[in-house]
Amino acid sequence: MTQKQGFLAMAKYGTHNAKAFRIYPLRDKSRTALTLANVKIGKLDPKTAVYHTRVNEFNRAMIRHYQGKWVATKAVAEGRTSTLWPKAKEAFTEAIAIGTAVQEKIENGDDTPIPLSPIPLTTKGTEIQFADYVPLVPDITPVVVVQGSSYEMGFQYAQQLVEIFGDWIMRQHAERDFNEEEQAELRRWEAQHQQHTPELLDFCRGWQAGANALDIPMSYDDVLDLWVGHKPPAQTYLSSGDGGLPELPPLACTSLAAWGEATDDGKLVAGATGDHDMSYQVTIVAFPDDGIPFVYTTFGATGTLPTVGPNWFFGHPGMNLKGLTYVHHGGGPKMLEPPSSWGYGIRRGASVMHMLRYHETAVSAREQECAWPIGDIGYGDQATVGGFYADDSYGYIIESRQDPVAIREAGIMGERDFLFANNSVNHPQAIESEWMSRIRDEWQWDEDGGWRPKEPTGMTKSLGMILKWFSGRMSMDELMSKGMAFAYWNSYNRNYFLHTMARQGMGEINPDYLKSMYRTGGTMPERPWNEAAKQYKKDGSWGKISAAHASNALVVIMKPSEGLYSLCTGPALRGLPPMSPNQVISIHNERNAFWDLTLTETPEATLAAARELAESLITETKTAMMNHTLTPPLQTAVAALFTEIDEDVVQAKTAEQGGEMGHLAKALRAYTRIHVKARQIMNVLIPPCQLDY
Repeated sequence: MTQKQGFLAMAKYGTHNAKAFRIYPLRDKSRTALTLANVKIGKLDPKTAVYHTRVNEFNRAMIRHYQGKWVATKAVAEGRTSTLWPKAKEAFTEAIAIGTAVQEKIENGDDTPIPLSPIPLTTKGTEIQFADYVPLVPDITPVVVVQGSSYEMGFQYAQQLVEIFGDWIMRQHAERDFNEEEQAELRRWEAQHQQHTPELLDFCRGWQAGANALDIPMSYDDVLDLWVGHKPPAQTYLSSGDGGLPELPPLACTSLAAWGEATDDGKLVAGATGDHDMSYQVTIVAFPDDGIPFVYTTFGATGTLPTVGPNWFFGHPGMNLKGLTYVHHGGGPKMLEPPSSWGYGIRRGASVMHMLRYHETAVSAREQECAWPIGDIGYGDQATVGGFYADDSYGYIIESRQDPVAIREAGIMGERDFLFANNSVNHPQAIESEWMSRIRDEWQWDEDGGWRPKEPTGMTKSLGMILKWFSGRMSMDELMSKGMAFAYWNSYNRNYFLHTMARQGMGEINPDYLKSMYRTGGTMPERPWNEAAKQYKKDGSWGKISAAHASNALVVIMKPSEGLYSLCTGPALRGLPPMSPNQVISIHNERNAFWDLTLTETPEATLAAARELAESLITETKTAMMNHTLTPPLQTAVAALFTEIDEDVVQAKTAEQGGEMGHLAKALRAYTRIHVKARQIMNVLIPPCQLDY
């Protein structure tokens, strides 16, 4: 079907977004310069002075990039008349200059520093850093601990977000002015969640009370909107919601779960990444008074992501104390159910937290998911239920629940007690879906990586595509074909990587194996970057593609039978190559090390386990330092990290003196920071393992 938008619509869309069209390419150029600089830094010896010089310069550039993103986001909200556009341009331009200079100095063997003025960083009474008025994304993912009724947990969540980030994180969502139509939609979504996940509404009421107690004027509807939204369900594939070019599928997130014969002890182990422009993510550890303790990481603490917008607390992975594990979203973008079945339902974030709170096994989870409404398929995985669940004896991935039914289990692709998923559908029946069946001759399937286009496919949001769409010369079928082929080609290669790693580790897969896997990067094309990027956009050709790459916003490894939830913020190894020229996203002050949570029956026991590990790691690190000769530059870097560790110890001990949940959570966050910083030192002294690929 062709949807002729018309040139008047194109002119309106172009005028409204003209400055954004100019700033986003600058942002992308900044991303590229910084990621390429980081790839080169990763090849330097971390014991040398030049390594630490370049890391400091890179971090300085990343701060400017963050400032550019923050200001650009504000400018987009204000519109083309905003006075913030020049500030965004200035920040991105400086980040590009520094990133380019770092690359050139490393290439030329020039060890001299780049002359840069320092950017003062402050905390403003929070647990994060600010560069001027811009809150920096934490380089160690914060943990929020909640306990009690749904209302009490919502109250605690709101209060802890403010303690961690500051009140800005909620004030920006306060006092929304919903019109009559938006109010009606909000009530429709509320009714669905009242029916299927009623605990969410009490959580929202508690959140409102927690915010109001801090003089933040959030209403119940303000909070509810973050979880469910106020727009009607999508009616077409790739819905844009703004009259513009429908959004093309993102290339984001990977996962592997293994159990039974595949692991070293028969118990489930799982790993997952979020591959996106990292925002203010948090890990929630919940101890509900009616239900099962669980842990879940949401990609945005208030349910939104940069450039993506509302995602209704989408995230992964999660697990509960009974061993049920939500590994990953399960292969989106999918959109296999026919549009005639789409409609109101429940959002993914709400469904996952309900599942982990009230279900004990993957079989039970599958039954529940199949009973829920098909929901808002057209807005993507974040908009409705589904995904990848596993336990110690079984796993499944829902790709479609209706016309066709496509629910993957181990064996369909030759797996033996393991499953994997990235950003494509892999079930053989997917080809019977409405959109795939129309172009079935363009697809091929194999056990190694699932569905992929017969010809390698590239794509970009070009001016030509925009003109073609608005003039009505591009149908939705053609856009779906191009967009999905582009996404699925890259995803096939990541599927192939994970399938290979699972086979290679058969019978020996454990948490350490998965950590090593997520340090095993791919390669970049040999040709110059601009040539490689141009070729990729033409036909999708790249180097060897891995699930471990520059855009890993988080890496999580789990072993539910031991309560282990281990998270690394950003990539698990510095300098991993990007998996495509579109996925060049770096983070400030990456540490490439994991913190560990031990999920238990009580918050106190979880805190005690974190404390014990922190103390053990401090001792282990000091012992390792005595057994290694530290170069002067490394001595300086290690001393700085131990100063931070000492501060974290004091903060943890002080917080533990308090008796409220907020104090316990603050202490737990301090101990997790110690885990990361101690392991950061250990990783230099004893480089961590990678796998062969």
